[in-house]
Amino acid sequence: MDVTLYDSSGNPMGLAKGSRNGGVLVGPDGAAFDEAVERGNVYVAANQTTVTTQAGLSATTPALTIANRLNSGKSVRIWYVSCTSLVAAGAAAAIWPTLGGYSATAVTETTAATVRNMKTGDASMPPGVAVLAVATLPAAPVAIGQLGAQTTAAITTSPVGSFFERWYNGALRLAPGYNFSIQTSTASTLFCEYIFEVVGL
Repeated sequence: MDVTLYDSSGNPMGLAKGSRNGGVLVGPDGAAFDEAVERGNVYVAANQTTVTTQAGLSATTPALTIANRLNSGKSVRIWYVSCTSLVAAGAAAAIWPTLGGYSATAVTETTAATVRNMKTGDASMPPGVAVLAVATLPAAPVAIGQLGAQTTAAITTSPVGSFFERWYNGALRLAPGYNFSIQTSTASTLFCEYIFEVVGL
């Protein structure tokens, strides 16, 4: 469904895409996410047990990793990432969303993570894309942002535990041969969560 937009004088400004549920699809608007879920290609994955991250950017990562395999013919759109911890860090740690650049060497897929389709609840992933609880990357990734910083203070000192999140709204995309993970500047204990969409190139 298309929606005609008008300026304050009543002149038509053009068409905006509308969702099947009656929402106008605007970049970060909730209707765009609802439309993506409705297409049936949005998945969610979270650590089922706590993981201890590596110290600094590392190719060996026990944190949740999305790997878009070579020649997958797919694009992975990152919608949302988050992480939290139940313990104090041994040393203060910056928490980074990271992007592994293109490599002809495949990610070593050590342990698959639990994934669910947000529309159907199905556990299967489309061919060509993997979500991993433990992985070895072709090379250390690059930090592309800041999620927050975990401190050495015990969580019992605060009424609300530390929680770090970021919405990318599908604008961060992984092409074939790229990977995405959360990493920390010093070893830290985290639970991670990703929401992402898998579409054709």
